[in-house]
Amino acid sequence: MKMLNNVRALDLTNEAGFFCGKILARLGVEVIKIERPGGDPARDIGPFFKDIREPEKSLYWLAQNESKKGITLGLETQEGQDILKKLVENTDFLIESYPVGYMEKLGLSYQILGKINPRLIMASITPFGQTGPYRGYKATDLVAMAMGGIMSMTGEPEGLPCRLDSSHAYCLAGTFAALATMIAYYHRHQSGEGQYIDVSITECVIRENYWEVPLSWELFHRNVQRNGARLFRPGVNVYTRNIWPCKDGHVAWNLFGGKVGANENKQLAKWLEDEGIVGEGESIGLDRFNFDGVTQEDIDRIDNHVIRLTLSHTKKDLEDQAIRRGIRMSAVNDVKDLYESSQLRYRQYWRTVQHRELPYDIIYPGQLFISNETETQILHRAPLIGEHNKEIYEGELGFDITTIANLKEKGVI
Repeated sequence: MKMLNNVRALDLTNEAGFFCGKILARLGVEVIKIERPGGDPARDIGPFFKDIREPEKSLYWLAQNESKKGITLGLETQEGQDILKKLVENTDFLIESYPVGYMEKLGLSYQILGKINPRLIMASITPFGQTGPYRGYKATDLVAMAMGGIMSMTGEPEGLPCRLDSSHAYCLAGTFAALATMIAYYHRHQSGEGQYIDVSITECVIRENYWEVPLSWELFHRNVQRNGARLFRPGVNVYTRNIWPCKDGHVAWNLFGGKVGANENKQLAKWLEDEGIVGEGESIGLDRFNFDGVTQEDIDRIDNHVIRLTLSHTKKDLEDQAIRRGIRMSAVNDVKDLYESSQLRYRQYWRTVQHRELPYDIIYPGQLFISNETETQILHRAPLIGEHNKEIYEGELGFDITTIANLKEKGVI
């Protein structure tokens, strides 16, 4: 059973907003992706299935638009605008990511669409929001990450700022937009009123700095720097390693002191002794470690012993032993590790989706979460270009064959 039934969204977004519609679709919303006639430009984004550069074989498109329906519609034409207004009459959500003012220029602003359907919830996703001196500026996912501050904290100390991943800022913005849309939907249940949502991609990135701004700056007036595999401890002014090299990659583990790390540190000290890295009865201060009065030299001495341990094992061996010993050390997984994960396999996370137009089916990430009442699984593959035109234009809006042919000839659909 779907979480949301009989709820519709029109998706007028580009890459900046695809993820919002994807989340809504997984929640059960009937999301109709509206592309320009001929197909969305994002269909040209690779990688491509078997490296075949065709609009229907963009793996990026397939990943970002699964579970949606799709129609083509030219909003730059008067007829296209009129058709969108007809669709809005029976629509709950409209999400868009056009430049600020573009929807208003087309006569499709919230002020106009909200009069057609007062229950409409409309979300606009833009680089810097609808107001302010940057409102008209353009920006990519990379620019939003840079201006949101997260890149200044990511990377090696002597290296360049690093992005987290392609589409990271876009996925953040899509998640926030979907969350805001659901909150607005709940409000509509109480009041019967729709509302307009203004999402700034850059501000979503800034919000990701949940620790750095309120703690590091407000308390210590210190700008967080790029520390690579180390974590700076304000207050005691030392660096502790949190990413450790091993035989086949890396593991993650952080040194804690006091009551938080007491048992774990004792177990790690015993592990070092069992491995012969630390002699029997020899103490490196790990079993009674506390940050009070600690120096960087003390930290480095412990680090040198722990690195000898991690370098002598694979990440799976380290993780398995850490679990047995009650130590919070985990493998730094790559995609292959995720695909082969026994935990994800047990929870049936990976799902095979039919692609009848391709030689074989494709495996996708599965549920957003597991509920005992509803499902959030992938519904179906992303739509082909204009795949649901007949369903919407003929079956729902009642256009006859002649009207549809004329609209195609004019480039409206």
